[in-house]
Amino acid sequence: MLSILWGLLVVVGVLFGSLFLLAGRKYKDFIEEYKGKFQLDFMAPASLYAVDKLRVLERLPSQVNKVHQKIILLYGSKTGLQHTRMFIAQLVSFMILLLIVSIVLGLASDGDISLSLVIFVLIVIVPLFMTRDLDKKIRMRQREILIELPEFLNKITLLVNAGETVQKAILHCVEQAKDASKSPLFTELEEVARQLRNNYSFSQALEEFSKRCAMQEVTVFTTTVLLNYRRGGEEFVIALQQLARGLWEKRKAISRTLGEEASSKMVFPMVIIFMVVMVVVAAPAIMMMK
Repeated sequence: MLSILWGLLVVVGVLFGSLFLLAGRKYKDFIEEYKGKFQLDFMAPASLYAVDKLRVLERLPSQVNKVHQKIILLYGSKTGLQHTRMFIAQLVSFMILLLIVSIVLGLASDGDISLSLVIFVLIVIVPLFMTRDLDKKIRMRQREILIELPEFLNKITLLVNAGETVQKAILHCVEQAKDASKSPLFTELEEVARQLRNNYSFSQALEEFSKRCAMQEVTVFTTTVLLNYRRGGEEFVIALQQLARGLWEKRKAISRTLGEEASSKMVFPMVIIFMVVMVVVAAPAIMMMK
C-alpha cells in the first residue's frame, strides 16, 4: 500500500509540476487582474492551463452554465466568462490539493487509508460546497442592495421634488456616493451613470441595470420610474414615495432578521462563558468539600 501511495504522490507531483511549466507566464496578467477574489492563487496557472487544455467549459456545458449564471449575478455579464474560468480553476486547485493531502496522510499513517478516504470524499463533495458558497454570496449581495435601495430612492425623490430630472438625480447620487466600489448597488449605478454619459437611452440603461441586479425590488423600481418619469410632477413623486415606503418596510424586516441571526450566533459563546464561570465558581466549593 505504501508503494502505491508513493507512486500516486510522484505521479500527481510530476503532473502538477508539468502543468506549471507548460503554463509558464501565460496567465500572469489574468491572475493578477482577479487576485484577491479567489483562493489558492499560487496554484492558478497550472489549474487554468488544465481547464483550457481539457476544454472543461465546452465538455461540461450544463454544469458550467449553472455556475456561470450565478457568477453573472455576482460579477456581471461583461466579466462573467473570465470569472467562471477562474472559479473552475479554483475548484480544480482545491481538488488537486485535497488529493495530495489525502496521499500524504496515507503515507504518514503507514499505509492506513481511512483518513485518506475521508479526504477523498471531500474531493467529491467540494464542488457542491463551493457552489453553495456562490448562492450565499448572491443572497448577501441582494440583501445589501435591498438595504441601500430605500435610501437611494429617498434621495432621488428629494432631488426630483426639487426640480431635477431623474437622469441628473441619479448622476448626482452616484457622484456623491462614498466608497461606491464597496456597495453592490452603487457599483451597478456607476455603470448606469457611465451609460447615460455615453448617450445610452435612459430606458435601456435602467433595463440593463434591472437585469444585472436580478431582484424583484429593483425591477419594480425601474418599472415605476420608466412608467412615470415622463409625466413628472406630483404623480411621479407620489409613485416614488409609495415605492419607498414599501422598500423601507422590507429593510426593517431584513434588519430584524440580521439582529436575530446575530443573537443566535452569540448563544454558543455565551454558553461557553457560562460553563467557564460555573467551573470557576464551583471549583473552590468542591475542593473545600473534599
